[in-house]
Amino acid sequence: MDSARRWGGVVALALGIFILITIEELPIGVLSVMAPDLGVSAGVAGLAVTVPGVLAGIVAVLTPVIVRGLDRRLVLVIALASVVLSSLLSAVAPTFAVLLIARLFAGVSIGLYWAVLAIVAIGQVSREHTSRALTVAFGGAGAALVLGVPVAAWIGTHVGWRTAFVVVGVAAAVVAVLILVLVKPVRSPVKVTPSMMLAAARTRGVRYAVALTSLVVVAQFITYAYVSPILLERAGVPVTQVGLMLLVFGIAGLIGNFAVAALLSRSAPWGVLVVSAGMGVALLAVLVLMRSPASALAIMPLWGLFVGAISVAIQAFVNTQATEVIEEGTALNSAVFNTAIAGGALVGGLIIDSAGQTALIVTSTVMIVAGVLVAVNYLRTTPRAHVGA
Repeated sequence: MDSARRWGGVVALALGIFILITIEELPIGVLSVMAPDLGVSAGVAGLAVTVPGVLAGIVAVLTPVIVRGLDRRLVLVIALASVVLSSLLSAVAPTFAVLLIARLFAGVSIGLYWAVLAIVAIGQVSREHTSRALTVAFGGAGAALVLGVPVAAWIGTHVGWRTAFVVVGVAAAVVAVLILVLVKPVRSPVKVTPSMMLAAARTRGVRYAVALTSLVVVAQFITYAYVSPILLERAGVPVTQVGLMLLVFGIAGLIGNFAVAALLSRSAPWGVLVVSAGMGVALLAVLVLMRSPASALAIMPLWGLFVGAISVAIQAFVNTQATEVIEEGTALNSAVFNTAIAGGALVGGLIIDSAGQTALIVTSTVMIVAGVLVAVNYLRTTPRAHVGA
């Protein structure tokens, strides 16, 4: 019974990251209906992803120092409470400026949750089950792509984008209660200080993780933040079918999240390399082949398969290549991860408004290639015994 409750706690953590990914990326799914309603362009509306991402990065770096001896489970509950507030304010926002203020609370929630998720998940199970616990917990990210963003997109296009925010807010409140009931309290035995964070940032494994995240995640969101207009204009997908395309993308992402576990258990660096290369191939297909609804239906799952694995792959990289600074490394990587989402959306907005969709996708593809080269260099310069496989 105790074991079942602990794994129930891990599932509750997965539901939490499901909510966080959904609220973070929700504007992407409803961009085509939200932007006209608030009277802004698609590029400007992308700030609804950029603003919380930047704040999330700042919060994530500060979290280990601020929370110190606090129960990490309560940090997760506070994060979900912030989601509730952000969602309700977004639902009633009369202008885009007010929406951006509401999205600040989403940024706080994302930074808090991502910074401590891995530590809490590991704390629920015995050492031999930590990899599985991380896979399940981060599986919520893939599930958000499968259900969260696509369902929100469907609600946004059929009922209204404001209703989509309300639904996420209610779900966040429910999950907060589940975490309080099911998740075992977790406190770090070490009180993290600013000097410890700086020392962790100089660790080789953390440096490479940050570099990989900066390149690969920025590249992904330069294009993915504007996937709705790409599907509508480049592939000719009807607006009522955008949610379906995102659902197909998400189902493949969930498969990728769990499928990559076998490779990560042998070698996280190789896992990051394979996932990054797959994302590059998928983006190239978007650039060259996505010209009709049928081609979009074929390419979106390929793209989603690899994107769904990237967050757990890079987290596994931190866990295995920076074992002495896992909490600090996780916080730093989550900060960069969320800032990368924000940066990708910002850069993508500037590119799509000034140079168009082709330049957008080319930029993403080139950056992915750079990420692949970084992963190759790590494997080339690291002893085989340390990287595995």
